[in-house]
Amino acid sequence: MHATDVELVRLHLQETLGEVFGLFGRLVARRQAEDPRAMSRTDYLLLATLQHCRAGQRTSQLAEALGNDASTISRRLTWLESHGLVERLPDPSDGRASIVRLAAAGSDALAVERTARTGLLAEMLVDWPEEDLVELARLIDKLAIDLGRGTGTPSVPTTSGSAS
Repeated sequence: MHATDVELVRLHLQETLGEVFGLFGRLVARRQAEDPRAMSRTDYLLLATLQHCRAGQRTSQLAEALGNDASTISRRLTWLESHGLVERLPDPSDGRASIVRLAAAGSDALAVERTARTGLLAEMLVDWPEEDLVELARLIDKLAIDLGRGTGTPSVPTTSGSAS
């Protein structure tokens, strides 16, 4: 492949990824409009991040990991806590701070949302051969790791653990 070919592929990837992320966002937004129990993108990411960090995290760590400001994350955590999905505990290393941890109800709600979102994606990919799905998952995991490295924000581990 020539350098100009590689540049054209990179341009195509950049444009297509933007389009794909936007389309998936609209798919999730449609779910939210149709189901009042559906989670926002931020709530989903917060709960998923906390699921992978059993000991919990400070609000500032969550904000940094998700690329949001601490006030936004704090507001969402307050709402999630009021609905019993997360719990705040004193930070053992600093009594002035708190650690946020996923509550059992949050884990259950995340499982329900994950199943619903997976179902939406399954509908879209119903005609794809299994080998293509496996290859896409592998490449997206690889992309997530590299994007995380590039932004200084490590990728959240996948549920399947298939990141390579």
